[in-house]
Amino acid sequence: MVRAIIPMRPLRPDAAPDPEAEAFVGAMTRAEAGETSSAEPGTSDIEAVWDALGQLEVSDFDAPEAIMRKPVFWSRRHMMGGAALAASLVLAVGLIWNQRPVIYQTDVGEQKTIQLSDGSHVTLNTDTRLSVRVTGKRREVTLETGEAFFTVAHRPDNAPFDVVSGPAHIRVTGTKFNVYRQTETTQVDLIEGGVRVGAKNAHVQVILRPGQAVRVDLHGRPGQVTAAQATRILDWQQNRLSFESAPLADAVAEMNRYSRVKLMVTTPALQTLKIDGVFDAGDTKGFARALHELHGITVRPTQDEIQLSRS
Repeated sequence: MVRAIIPMRPLRPDAAPDPEAEAFVGAMTRAEAGETSSAEPGTSDIEAVWDALGQLEVSDFDAPEAIMRKPVFWSRRHMMGGAALAASLVLAVGLIWNQRPVIYQTDVGEQKTIQLSDGSHVTLNTDTRLSVRVTGKRREVTLETGEAFFTVAHRPDNAPFDVVSGPAHIRVTGTKFNVYRQTETTQVDLIEGGVRVGAKNAHVQVILRPGQAVRVDLHGRPGQVTAAQATRILDWQQNRLSFESAPLADAVAEMNRYSRVKLMVTTPALQTLKIDGVFDAGDTKGFARALHELHGITVRPTQDEIQLSRS
């Protein structure tokens, strides 16, 4: 469950921090980072919050001395009011937790696999950023930029797993699929299981079967169902790129995703040159060298790019 953990510390400057409260905050923080929690099995979230609140004492709130000297008599109304206040505190903490997603991201040329608190795994491709919210009954990931491969853990209660990519909304319960967010579209490729793709709450949605893919436009409208690009997805997870009769313009665009040293085609006629081969992701220099050896393309390196031309 994704939460923003707010350490509750004594208000009096001379009060020592409570080690049990500090341990609670540390345990919850580690749990939200995907680490194994040290909490006992069966302990609910509300119980955990009450435990943390229980670490505070009346003296920690530094009440005026005159008030502290007065005897306190708890009426039924006071007790109900106190319960309502405590419930409000629990609700407020819950709202804060739900509003603070966990952010994961990769740099250009970097890849990373993370495990979510529900047991699902996400592999982030180059230059990718996503935010994650996982609560008791809701699992949602927002793909802000880039590409990610999801292996979703099935839940006994069939709690859905939602991926949001711009207007595109993908809902599953347990499956393996790839989402690639581009400037104007989002590509969804299903490897295993089943997914429903389309704009959120829209009437027009597509249900994909294993081995199928669909592209969603800027308005969340799914296009024609096509074959999934399983080879391409497997390649990038192994840090390589393969091309089969791909136009040079497309191959260059894909290679540039993985490197800060960009390739640039300066002769327009070369844009449609067909490219075949397997290359290391991010190795733009090796790609340019292969173009020179196989196709006689002139390669001119500069400080931050490699120019490709036909002399």
